Amino acid sequence: MLGIITTIISVYQFVLFIRFIMQWIDKDGTNSINNALKPVTEPVLTPIRAKVTFNNIDFSALIVSILLSIISGLLTAFLY
Repeated sequence: MLGIITTIISVYQFVLFIRFIMQWIDKDGTNSINNALKPVTEPVLTPIRAKVTFNNIDFSALIVSILLSIISGLLTAFLY
């Protein structure tokens, strides 16, 4: 069970990384990859975005990824 959870967290972190890179490549948000990732990532990123955007650089994907790493580490420590 722990392996499934950590795999899901890792896949979501990868999606967040792609989204983080895409915001620099596709400033208009019109790329099909960016449009495909938005429904998966926006519900998590939107509440954090207002608090961690500095000089028009959105760090919300990075913050969520770090939080997911911490959660994964804690789950591994407590459940393994």
